[in-house]
Amino acid sequence: SLQGQRESHDVHGVGENVVHLSYGELKEFGVQVEEAGPGKLQVSRVLPGEIAIDPDRLAHIVPRVAGVVRKVEKKLGDRVEAGELLAVLDSRELSEMKSVYLVARERAALADATFIREEKLWQEEISSKKEYLQARQALAEVRIEMRAAGQKLLSLGLSERYLQKLDFAEDDLFTRYEMVAPFDGRIIEKHITFGEMIQEDAVAFVIADLTAVWVVLTVYQRDVSRIGLG
Repeated sequence: SLQGQRESHDVHGVGENVVHLSYGELKEFGVQVEEAGPGKLQVSRVLPGEIAIDPDRLAHIVPRVAGVVRKVEKKLGDRVEAGELLAVLDSRELSEMKSVYLVARERAALADATFIREEKLWQEEISSKKEYLQARQALAEVRIEMRAAGQKLLSLGLSERYLQKLDFAEDDLFTRYEMVAPFDGRIIEKHITFGEMIQEDAVAFVIADLTAVWVVLTVYQRDVSRIGLG
């Protein structure tokens, strides 16, 4: 304090370095003179760090089926909502998978009709039990084939409702594959262009939810004991 400096000057003589400030200077520089006593000091540490995206809210969008890019609806930096269309592919692979499913579905319908007929004939003792069991076995096999083919399409993001409506008459839509956003977010990377051939494991977009992010700090060993929860 200034009072202490003055007392020190009086005790030790004019040889001591003493700073004298006027009232105007004290006010100008924000200096406050108070009686010394106990108090709390806030000690801070400066740490290196970076802002990071929550890994649970980050998505690498891959087509899951190879194809030629027909349309790109979004660009880098765009805000997207869950289910919003990102891009459209023309996929021969998808067309083949749909064909396999439709053929299996037709075979299942035919096997089902055959089984119903053989079951009725067996109950009426017109045909043998062997023929009835063969029809049941055939129905079970084609149903398994249809289920397997359907699961492949479902794994691409197609819905059960879509499979029920699927028909060979789709024409142009038969090869169409749509890439959509899995959740609300922003496109932070884009690696897809119109007309290119893209493979099923290629990352076309990276989408992140930036409404909440992480701050990742590096704590030096000497400061570990001073860092705690809160």
